Amino acid sequence: MYQVMVVEDEQWIRSAVVKMVEQLGGAFEVVAEACNGEEALQTIYQVWPTIVITDIMMPIQDGLWLVREIAERQLPIITIILTGHNEFEYARQALRYHASDFLLKPILEEELSNALEKAKAQIPQFHNLRHYYLSIQQLFDKIVDYDAMALFKEQARIVNCILDATDLQENEKGVLLRTFSSKYNDLIQSMQPDFTWLPFSVGEEVSAHFLKLTEEWLQCYNALNNVEMRQIIRKVCDFLQAHYQEEHSVSDITQRFHISVSQFSLLFKKYKGQSFINYLNSLRIRQAKHMLVDGELKVYEVAEQVGFQSLPHFNRVFKQLTGQSPNEYRKWLNV
Repeated sequence: MYQVMVVEDEQWIRSAVVKMVEQLGGAFEVVAEACNGEEALQTIYQVWPTIVITDIMMPIQDGLWLVREIAERQLPIITIILTGHNEFEYARQALRYHASDFLLKPILEEELSNALEKAKAQIPQFHNLRHYYLSIQQLFDKIVDYDAMALFKEQARIVNCILDATDLQENEKGVLLRTFSSKYNDLIQSMQPDFTWLPFSVGEEVSAHFLKLTEEWLQCYNALNNVEMRQIIRKVCDFLQAHYQEEHSVSDITQRFHISVSQFSLLFKKYKGQSFINYLNSLRIRQAKHMLVDGELKVYEVAEQVGFQSLPHFNRVFKQLTGQSPNEYRKWLNV
């Protein structure tokens, strides 16, 4: 199964593309949606889609920015561009960043199917790298849960796995280690703005470089005022409880509560045991269950009232969290 993410700020277009992909069935499954490039990049690091279908023109960060970020970070993801008649030059620029294809709006199902098949043919080039990227991401997902000794051991394990890998070319090892180093540097700098970046060079002593980064992270994290951070996370949760039906992105929340995105993402997961997106979805699905049991609203009306912008997205999240579709849930309760 190939995991697809759809990025489009116009909800009706996003829903239409999601529906097309799901109707194709077979090898493709929509696992996430986003309404701008910034939200998409944050979501990528949570769900790791195989293929990203993205619009060009979007608010905050557009599709060209997203495609460039995916290419420059050398993420193991194939991109497909959606474009309008007057955006052709942007699409050409996206192709420079290795976009697989671009589709002209309005999108035809046959053209989307062909583009996905073309993207699928390119996926084997990332087969070896994907496992290592996921290992790196899992370390950062859990980094606040490690004590110092466990973190040193896990970091060293990942580095040694990359260095000793027989299924990787030397240039691929360099890409992975640079990515690992960049993510560490980004994380530390987001928590400590005056931190001096520690660039990675393939010729240097690799173990010493990552040992230094781990030491820097531990010093930075231990210096945080954790009492203050707990209070911020508590205020965020109170806000979401009252406003779960509204559309929220991580960037919206961090601006409202004056905290960096990296700090927020790490600490939210530490104190709540799940990501911001999963927490918000859990709130929405909990409320949706009450509405479904009540029986007065149609499923699409429930989806709208709890904050989902598309019915397919609501159905997908509901089944992920409950093991049943909304209609199956109603039948199970004889509603």
